[in-house]
Amino acid sequence: MWDACSRDFLFWINAFGWTYDPRVIRDGRSPKLPFITWPFQDNAFLCLDESIGVTDVIVEKSRDMGASWICLTTFAYRWLFRPMESFLMVSRKEALVDGAGDSLFSHIDFILKGLPSWMRPQRKRNKLKLVNEENGSKIEGESTTDNIGRGGRRTALLIDEFAAFDQGGWDVLSATADNTNTRLFNSTPNGTGNAFFAQLEGGTPRLRMHWSAHPEKGAGLYRPSRTGGVEIIDKDFIYPADFKFLGEVPSGEEGYRSPWYDRECIRRSHAVEIATQLDIDYQGSAYPFFDPQTMRDLKLEFCREPDHVGHLRVLDGYEPEYIEDDKGDLRIWCELDEDGFPPSDRDYVVGCDVSQGTGASDSAMSVGDRLSGEKVAELCSNQISANKFAELAVALCRMFGGNGSRGAYLIWEATGPGRTFGRTVVDDCRYSNIYYKTDETSLRRKQTDRPGWFSSSEAKKDLLTNYRDSLVSREFLNPSSKAISQALEFIYTANGRIEHGGALNTIDPSDSGDNHGDVVIADALCSKVVRERKQKTLGRHAAPPPTMSFQWRRDQRKYEEAMSMDEWD
Repeated sequence: MWDACSRDFLFWINAFGWTYDPRVIRDGRSPKLPFITWPFQDNAFLCLDESIGVTDVIVEKSRDMGASWICLTTFAYRWLFRPMESFLMVSRKEALVDGAGDSLFSHIDFILKGLPSWMRPQRKRNKLKLVNEENGSKIEGESTTDNIGRGGRRTALLIDEFAAFDQGGWDVLSATADNTNTRLFNSTPNGTGNAFFAQLEGGTPRLRMHWSAHPEKGAGLYRPSRTGGVEIIDKDFIYPADFKFLGEVPSGEEGYRSPWYDRECIRRSHAVEIATQLDIDYQGSAYPFFDPQTMRDLKLEFCREPDHVGHLRVLDGYEPEYIEDDKGDLRIWCELDEDGFPPSDRDYVVGCDVSQGTGASDSAMSVGDRLSGEKVAELCSNQISANKFAELAVALCRMFGGNGSRGAYLIWEATGPGRTFGRTVVDDCRYSNIYYKTDETSLRRKQTDRPGWFSSSEAKKDLLTNYRDSLVSREFLNPSSKAISQALEFIYTANGRIEHGGALNTIDPSDSGDNHGDVVIADALCSKVVRERKQKTLGRHAAPPPTMSFQWRRDQRKYEEAMSMDEWD
């Protein structure tokens, strides 16, 4: 029997494994349950066992799929049957590793206690440590407050609920990289600004444990469509006579519903909880500022590949030279003439968000057509200094000169690196068609002599709120899939602020610049000018003032003065 178990992982689990569920108390049933595996759990066990010593694995899960039990049972099995292996279990707090009633080590202890006595080896059990004294294998534990990885090399690490770690988990990711070939990143989603999501985006192999794979939860599985139809997946299920198929499509990639899922949605307090606990939806698992469904609709409606891709050279006098190159960082959604210039009968604005240019985050430019409300170009780079980026912005403004000789209207965030950017634009490049700070709190909105848009918590909130409204109302049309995706990463924080998800955590030192929402700020500044121009245009065509009102008399005086000048001429 020992030999059979050592050869067959699934046989050992189903013959000798136990699990625990205190919810199962109906009909006198014991909460201690034999671990009889479902097919999706068989696949998970085999995938994890085959990955140990070979590769990292992301275990992304819906809640209550047994993912933690599967990871811990895998460790217990190898501790029992594989000599000289070393495992480390990590969580946010020490009590979650060893100490709390539902800690990781309490699960390991429960698994071993359920084995027959002849299968349990001589072992030493101390705080945060379990040693198999017969084969030399061990399981240890640490919390993120310790120096993770200082304990030497490991066969495998389990990093439990990784997406919820403080500071985004970047320090844990860095500290454990050289200690093992296999890290099991087990977690439900918690937004996109963390190391768990970054590993997923980076291509780490994933084991996805969605609720629909569970035979009990997925009974009666169906898929609603956005047009109102329903596809029945579980054709053997008999629905209750009064069952109502719901047409709202879940936000996860599966898009499934079931009677169980419908009941759970009623029990959950908020859409974010549904996205986190059920849908494995990273965008929806934080409190998003931009509505995910609306942004998905906008992406389907407007986003497309650019008409031109290239890069921009700055010539003498900050004149532009556009060079077509499919690897360039300038993307254009309009036609260009043979000299590489866009239509000249338009009125363009360029919005900029400026970084240090050290590779940590992008500097971004967004070009908008003030007449149509369309975004027509986007430029992103994380390797250009603030002053060189300013020169490039002036060249881009001259490329999109439009119907005036002054070049495109330029607006940028003036705080941080934006100060250097602004000084270069004004003092070195002598570019004058620029935005000046406006006193937003005064009724007259008086313009100051300070160039650029200055960010504050309230100003940023107003900027992004107006940008969101412009997208929803179609006043600003954005064809950039990258920009729409970045917008979904902005969330409400606990104190009511609006932040990019990555801004809440320590920045990943390997980040290539795609995790800071820079394009969104550039778009929002661009949209701000487009929106204000449209409001002014609407104002000029507003209804005339009432007869004999002060405005009517002022208009009459201006008209009479103009007529008298015509007569004099």
